Amino acid sequence: MYKILLTWRYLLTRYIALICVISVTLGVATMIVVNAVMLGFSREMENRMHGALSDVTIGAWSSLRGIEDADARIRDVWDAAGDMIEAVTPTVSTQALLNYEIAPGEVINKPVELIGIDPETQEKVTALAQYLQHPENRQHTSFTLKEDGYDVQNHLAGDRGVQRPVLGTAGWKKRRSDARYEKYRQREQERQRSVAEHLPAPQSDFDPIVAGAPPEVKPDSPDPSVESPLEYTDLHEGETPSGKTYSLENSPYAAALAGLTSAPVYSSEISQIDLPEEDSPNAPEPVGPSPLDSYDEFAPHFDKATQQDTGVIIGIGIVGGNRYKVTDPDTQKTRYCEPLFVVPGDDVTLSCLSLSSDRSLPSIVSDRFTVTDLYESRMVLYDQSFVFVPIEKLQQMRNMISPDGKKMVTNILIKAKPGVDINKLRDRLQSSPQFPSHLFMIRTWRDSQANMLEAVSIELGVLNVLLFLIVAVAGFGILAIFFMMVVEKTRDIGILKSLGVSGFGVMQIFLYYGLALGLLGSGLGLILGIVFVRNINTLASWLSQVMGHDVFNPEVYNFYEVPAIIEPWTVFWIVVGSVFIAVISGVIPALRAARLRPVDALRV
Repeated sequence: MYKILLTWRYLLTRYIALICVISVTLGVATMIVVNAVMLGFSREMENRMHGALSDVTIGAWSSLRGIEDADARIRDVWDAAGDMIEAVTPTVSTQALLNYEIAPGEVINKPVELIGIDPETQEKVTALAQYLQHPENRQHTSFTLKEDGYDVQNHLAGDRGVQRPVLGTAGWKKRRSDARYEKYRQREQERQRSVAEHLPAPQSDFDPIVAGAPPEVKPDSPDPSVESPLEYTDLHEGETPSGKTYSLENSPYAAALAGLTSAPVYSSEISQIDLPEEDSPNAPEPVGPSPLDSYDEFAPHFDKATQQDTGVIIGIGIVGGNRYKVTDPDTQKTRYCEPLFVVPGDDVTLSCLSLSSDRSLPSIVSDRFTVTDLYESRMVLYDQSFVFVPIEKLQQMRNMISPDGKKMVTNILIKAKPGVDINKLRDRLQSSPQFPSHLFMIRTWRDSQANMLEAVSIELGVLNVLLFLIVAVAGFGILAIFFMMVVEKTRDIGILKSLGVSGFGVMQIFLYYGLALGLLGSGLGLILGIVFVRNINTLASWLSQVMGHDVFNPEVYNFYEVPAIIEPWTVFWIVVGSVFIAVISGVIPALRAARLRPVDALRV
C-alpha cells in the first residue's frame, strides 16, 4: 500500500513530471488522428476501386483477340465455382480515341479506355450504376437519353459536391435546342454565302466589307450592281420585301453563330442561348433548303431532334474543365463549380482498332455516339479514362462476332457471394482445367491494384514509426526525471531500506510511478485523439477560415470531407505501446535505486 501512496504523492508534487505526461498525451493523440485519417483515406480509396472493379476478373493475355466463344467460357466459370459465385458479366475493353467538338472548328481528342458492357448483368457485378448522374440510371443502367433530371452535383458528396449547373439543361431538351441551333447556323451561313456572291467588287485597295465596315448603301436606293436587293438588304438593317425588319448583327441568335463571331461558343452552352423558333417573327426567312435537313455523316435521314445514336457513358474527368470557386452571398459558403465541355445530349466520335476479316492485322474504325450519362467514381484514374458503350455495339465495331454467331470478349467479370474469400475463388478458377494459365489471366481486384495498395500500406507504416518517436522522446524524458529523483531521494531510499523495505520494493515504487505517468498520458491522449477525429471536419473548416485558404482542398484529394475511421485494435496497441515505453523508461533508474545500500544512502 505504501508503494501506491508514495507513487501518488510523487505524481502530485513532482510538477516536472507533467512534461512527460504532456509528451505522451501529444504522441498518443497524434498517432490516433493520423492512423484514423490514413485508414479513412485507404478505406475510401479501396471502396472506390472495388466499386469500379469486379471481385475476380478473367482476362485473355491477347487484348486484341480476347476470349473466344464467351458464352461457353461463362458456362465453364459456373461449372468450376458456381457455389461461390453470385453473378458473371462479359466485357470488351480496348484503347480508343474520343473526340468531341467544344466550338465550331475546335475539336478535342483524348485517349480513353473503351469498355463494352451488358447493362443487365454489369450492375450486378460492379457498382457502375451508383456512379451515374441520372437517378433512373442509378436504379437501372441504360444507354437511353433522358429528357432531363441529371444531378447538378455528385449525389455521393451531399451538399458539398462540385456544382455543374450545365447538367440542369442536359438531356433531350439540350439535344432539341442543339438541333435547332445547327439549322439556324446552316441557314445563316447559306445566307452569308449568298450575300457575298452578290456583293460588288472592291473599287480600291480598301475593301469595306473585308475591313468590317458596312457599305454606305441605303435600303431605299440599292446599288444597281447588286443583282438581288433582298439578300443585300438583309445584310443590314432595313425592310425586306416580305415586310419584316431583320438585322444580322442584332439578330437574337447572332451571338451563338460560330464563324460569324469572334468569341467561341462551347457546345454545352448552346442550350442556354434563347434561339427563336422556326415560326417566330424574329426568325430569318430561309434561303433555299438547309443542308442539315438532308445531311448527316452516318445516317442520311437522321433527325437529331428526335433520334439519338448509340448511347455512351463518359467519365466526367474526360469532359470536365478547370474548377473555380463561387461564394454564396447569403450563406458565405464557398463551393466549387466545374464547366463541362460535353453533357448528355451531345454527340461524340470514338475510334478504335478492329480485327480484320481474317482476324490477323487490325484496322481503325470509327462511329458516332450520343452521350446519355456521365460517370464519376471520384477516382481520377477511372474518371479520366473510362468510357462505356453497349457490348454488342463494340463487338460489331471490332469484328468480334464470328460468322456462326459466337462472340468474343476481353474480360469476364465475377462477383463472389457474400462471405466468400475471393482469393480462394481465384485459386479454384486457376486450378480449373478450363482456364489454363498460359491462355487466361485470373486476378482479384486487389491483385490488379496491388502496387497502389502496397504503397499506401508502406506509407502508413513509415508514418507510424516516425510518430512513435514522439512517445520515445517522452520515454527519454521519463528516464532523465527518474535519474534526478534517485539522486534527490537517496536519503529517503536509505530510510526506507533501513525500515526493512527490500530492493525490489524500492524498484517497484519507480516502476509504478512510470506506469502512472504512462496511463495518465495515454488516457488523456486517447480522449484528445478521439475528440479531434470526431470533429476533424469542423476543425478543418475553422482553420480554412482563419488561414484564408482550404487546408483540405477537395480539388486535390477529390474528397469533400476528411475521411477518418477509428480502428479499436489500432487504438489499443497505440495505448499499450505508450504505457510500455513509459514503464521501460523507469527500469534503469529503478535498478540503480534498488542497489543502493542503506549505510551509503544515509551518509549522503
